Amino acid sequence: MSVGAATTTAVVGGKAIWYLTRASGLVSLVLLTGTIVLGVVASVGWTTERWPRFLSQDIHRNVSLLCVVFLGVHVTTTVLDGYVPIGLIDVFLPFHSPYRPIYVGLGALGFDLLLAVLVSSALRHRIGYGSWRFVHWLAYLCWPIALIHSLGSGTDTQLPVVLGVEAVCTVTVLGTFSWRLTTGRTLPFGPRAVAGMGAVVMTLAIVGFAALGPLRSGWSHRSGTSPAVLAQLAGKNGSAATAGTATGNVPTGAPTPPTTPATGDTALPSVPFTSGVTGTQTQTAPDARGVIQVTLAMHLADAASTALTVVLVGTQSGGGVSLASGTVTIGSSKGPVTGLNGGTVVGTVSTPSPITLTISLQVDQQSGGLSGSVSGTAGAGR
Repeated sequence: MSVGAATTTAVVGGKAIWYLTRASGLVSLVLLTGTIVLGVVASVGWTTERWPRFLSQDIHRNVSLLCVVFLGVHVTTTVLDGYVPIGLIDVFLPFHSPYRPIYVGLGALGFDLLLAVLVSSALRHRIGYGSWRFVHWLAYLCWPIALIHSLGSGTDTQLPVVLGVEAVCTVTVLGTFSWRLTTGRTLPFGPRAVAGMGAVVMTLAIVGFAALGPLRSGWSHRSGTSPAVLAQLAGKNGSAATAGTATGNVPTGAPTPPTTPATGDTALPSVPFTSGVTGTQTQTAPDARGVIQVTLAMHLADAASTALTVVLVGTQSGGGVSLASGTVTIGSSKGPVTGLNGGTVVGTVSTPSPITLTISLQVDQQSGGLSGSVSGTAGAGR
């Protein structure tokens, strides 16, 4: 068995679906922001000759429906992706998922609240104006829940474009909410003051959460994900042959990746970088389910002889590995393997900013020795 002979392409979870999941989530946040802005415009009665009030109401309704469509795409692709074990029940039942349960659960809670708003709007004439208005105010609560969900559950939170979208949405909602409070003359001053202070406190809390949580390294280990998922050893029976899942339930008898101590200086070369690598390959015998583990222990040809270890777990396919899961460790930084194609392994580590590693290897079939190169570029490939 050798990586060089692994002709099966195994892209964990499917990058296309993952990109669609993240993109649809961000678009949903933007559309939810637009829904709130248009709702406030309609509620305060702002009009001009070119913008009658009914136009705000119609666009508000249509943007809300479009938001639901993109949310449907987001949750569907999340379930279908299989990169993390998020099932259909996790879409509706908050705090049930083993993957980042709090933050995935907040997404489910926000989705449930938004569905309640839409259902109450459809039944507005049956439930009465007062009940409809009470439920409709939940839209304001959906937004911070959606933002925290995006920050806490997304794997690309540190990317500038993602932070930029979230920052613009935050400023937009805060400005709109402030406008609503200052023009809400029908509301008593006391409730308006409490709402304003609550908005300030919530904003500071979210900023503090982002700075101390998702924007710091090691968030995947501190976000509440179960150890089995963090180990990335799993896979459902037979799923490895079709790229499988990187973070499902651990199969019985599956080998556990060893903890590889870093040697030399654990600091990584400056990004971008390219370095030669040398090392050895070892492989466990197949277990009862045919699951094997291939360990590629290498070091970079730099002054610090930085350690680089790749652990691949999967099933034998022809002369190669059909990947179910994998980890890559460089120095003291560790992350998931996101692709395996022939002798090329792709993975992502956080230092704390995401770095994509592309490792191209050749294997000496007799000795098991490895040689090749590794390149590091800024940004998450998965």
